[in-house]
Amino acid sequence: MAQLITVEEANLQQIDYHQRYCEELEKGNILFFPKCPFDFPQEELDFLLSQKQTGAANRKNIAYKPQSNKITNVVALSEEQRMKMLDIMQSYSRKTMDLLAHLLAPYADKWKLDYASFRPFQEKGRQLRTRARNDLLHVDSFPSRPVHGDRILRFFTNINPLEKRHWITSDPFETLAELFGGTNKLPFPQGVHETFSGRLIRALKKSAHKLGLPITLRSPYDSFMLNLHNFLKENEEFQEICSKDYWEFPPHSCWAVFTDQVSHAAISGQYALEQTVIIPRLSLIIPEAAPVSILEKITKSSMVDSLFLAH
Repeated sequence: MAQLITVEEANLQQIDYHQRYCEELEKGNILFFPKCPFDFPQEELDFLLSQKQTGAANRKNIAYKPQSNKITNVVALSEEQRMKMLDIMQSYSRKTMDLLAHLLAPYADKWKLDYASFRPFQEKGRQLRTRARNDLLHVDSFPSRPVHGDRILRFFTNINPLEKRHWITSDPFETLAELFGGTNKLPFPQGVHETFSGRLIRALKKSAHKLGLPITLRSPYDSFMLNLHNFLKENEEFQEICSKDYWEFPPHSCWAVFTDQVSHAAISGQYALEQTVIIPRLSLIIPEAAPVSILEKITKSSMVDSLFLAH
């Protein structure tokens, strides 16, 4: 089960702590910052807190895509307001990455910047389909953005001035894979077989993907993680009786966690920001603790398709 590792302000600049923080994350623990470790202008906070995402068809978090410098899922904003939202999300992403580049230096030269998001909805009682709910325990997997064995690191900030953000966590990936993996509802995937026909099929998929066809190049690892994500959310018995730890993240606090390893759920709270970073397998301090390594150990086969890596 996850432990909370408090990052003291005095230790932010201490190089000696950087590897330790990486190790704690890879062990399945949560780095906790009692106060936001970078400047966040009140004007920007006020603007975010004034945003009201409404309508059942638009109950999605606002997403910022750094690679294209665009925001999506924004409703009812003027062009001026949209540009202000874009500037704020861009600034949050940059400040977060500057912090992490210093604090988690062993990762910084190889990681991949992924999406940031603004979460204006109250998580408690939010009406979403089961697989999209944040208040059910799960491990993260991105259906349209496979990671091919790399890690999903997420940094959260509670910008609500009054309300804590409430989380629960449960068993880590290794325990879940051993408990549920290999069953009829969650079979272990077949490894990558280097047969001629297998390589031909994968090459055709890759060619179709390059042509812009809606084909996701998903490795056996990504397929299992997506199935595990869905299985956990749909497993009412697991949600009810599993061991749980309860966490409270106060206003203006931050936390970071490998959400592909730590089963977690946001059970209440409104107004939070989040930045996702993909950490390459080769950058890890404890690679044997990564979910892909655990899955390969269990199945005794490769879970990553080298043909898809350079797509």
